Amino acid sequence: MKILLTGATGTVGIEILDQAIAHNYIEHIYCLVRKPLNQHYFTKRGGRGKVTQLIQDDFLSYPDSLTRYLRDEGVEGCIWALGSKLSPDMTKRDEEEKVRIGFPVAAAEALAKGVATGLSPQAMPKKKFPFRFVFVSASGAEQDQFRTLWVYSDWRKMKGAMEKGVFDVADNSDVIQGHKCFEAIALRAGQVLGRQHGPRGDVTSTLLYEATYTSIAVDRLAKCAIKMALMGTGDEKKRILENKECLGDDWASINTLS
Repeated sequence: MKILLTGATGTVGIEILDQAIAHNYIEHIYCLVRKPLNQHYFTKRGGRGKVTQLIQDDFLSYPDSLTRYLRDEGVEGCIWALGSKLSPDMTKRDEEEKVRIGFPVAAAEALAKGVATGLSPQAMPKKKFPFRFVFVSASGAEQDQFRTLWVYSDWRKMKGAMEKGVFDVADNSDVIQGHKCFEAIALRAGQVLGRQHGPRGDVTSTLLYEATYTSIAVDRLAKCAIKMALMGTGDEKKRILENKECLGDDWASINTLS
């Protein structure tokens, strides 16, 4: 499978990129970035021959040349990991809404129209169908913008607006052989923790934190994102995975009391 990845220079995106490079069923990763990737990804020990970076200055506009290139290359899915922390500075709210809502919705629209329609089973029988757009949302995301929320209202509503916008694109995408050609899956991750064996702690402390708080280790989140891009949820009507579902079956097995 060939995938498009955004946010490849951020904490979650870096982990997804590293895992995708090592994944046997990921053939190629196209990274949509505003600044160049670390050269490590173009070396033999990194992702040489498996990673292509596409420099994009404007994440609100996608030229036909770009979508045509992705379609011709046979890109079958996108993992959207682009984002930033919510700033307490209200003067930056418009910019944050553009990044969290405008960017992913614009990308979804461009990919649904310019790439997903090219994955017709007749035209490309060996490619995966439908095109899957997997994006990192947040636990507690609220799509109803008029609902009163007492905790993290702005953050939750921004994430909810992103979900609604992307899901609307999926709902309005073209139908091929009785199915929508574009599918969207939201990962409602909680607090994202560092790698299990990283500087933030060992496996045990990470598992305890995940069991106590709504949180997920970054490597588990990356694994879930890649799995969803490859296989989907298995149910066309299910397109939201809550944090506990993102943790995965392995986590559930480890934490099951005998």
